[in-house]
Amino acid sequence: MRKPNILIVGLFLNEKNKHIIMRTAADQLAELFQKHQYCIIKTSYYPNKVKRFLDTFCTILLKRKQYTIGIVPLYGGTASLLWATVSVYLLKLINKQTILIIHGGSIPERMKTKPNGYLRVIQKVDTVVCPSNFIIHHLKQYNIHALLIENVLCLTDYQFHKKNEIQPKLFWMRTFEDAYNPLMAVHVLSILKKKYSNATMVMAGRDDGLLNATQMLAHALNINNAIAYPGYITNAQKNELAEQCDVYICTNKIDNAPVTFIEMFCLGLPVVSVNSGGIPFLVKDGENALLVNYNDAEAMVEKIEWLIQHTQEANKLITNALATSRNYDEEVVVKKWEHLFAQSV
Repeated sequence: MRKPNILIVGLFLNEKNKHIIMRTAADQLAELFQKHQYCIIKTSYYPNKVKRFLDTFCTILLKRKQYTIGIVPLYGGTASLLWATVSVYLLKLINKQTILIIHGGSIPERMKTKPNGYLRVIQKVDTVVCPSNFIIHHLKQYNIHALLIENVLCLTDYQFHKKNEIQPKLFWMRTFEDAYNPLMAVHVLSILKKKYSNATMVMAGRDDGLLNATQMLAHALNINNAIAYPGYITNAQKNELAEQCDVYICTNKIDNAPVTFIEMFCLGLPVVSVNSGGIPFLVKDGENALLVNYNDAEAMVEKIEWLIQHTQEANKLITNALATSRNYDEEVVVKKWEHLFAQSV
């Protein structure tokens, strides 16, 4: 079968913007397809929203003879919904097969109060894809069928670090914003520090408004000297930190299918997480991760202590998690996409 030419809407990295934006799922997907000899048109490289919108609009129309399938991501915010809606309507106006990838972990909650905007764009496309069963589960109540195709990850980029013992050395990695609740992580370390004087934490990620509040809370709790803030980190740095740290903690208010979990599984770090959003659809408590209720710092500390005190059981958890990560391997994911394309063209 001849491979279709594909247009992907999103935000993509290049030499000019790679220092100011984070890599997106759209960029990773484009790389995956290009590795497998697909002709890909990407829109757009502009971080500025107005320029990106205009570039996306023009690319969809002016390059319409150069592709047969359009792929559009949908996240939770109002701006993303508008962007996806315009992109989808343009693609359907010019009779393109259109695939919508729903990433936003907040979408099920938003649809409870204002479903119509989301339903309009979802019902307009030919195929709906979700990276986890979380949103698929919620879409069923609207009689919407969606396909599960996991986010792609190059597993060879990550080195597995065997843990002979678990120390109270924590790793937190997300953006410093309200959705990821970094203040809970500080409270977790504060409680853990009272029981283990050698407890430390690395909090990695770019600031989106809460870094200062996080540091101020750490100062108030007298633990800021036990926390490192390296900022946004590369894969090479993640590998280095996986050697230095022993437990990854997730404190998110909202999430769908965090790729960060899969990274930690590959690196050999046990995951202790809140059970928000799609997280319980991604992992099973006691099998490949440990889960607690949202914002329950005491319970999270108990789970961390359990890992420290039960090394053999902790390593079983790590082994199961590593097996879970294989579902996100490039070869596995690309086969699912190829099957979808075969049905679309």
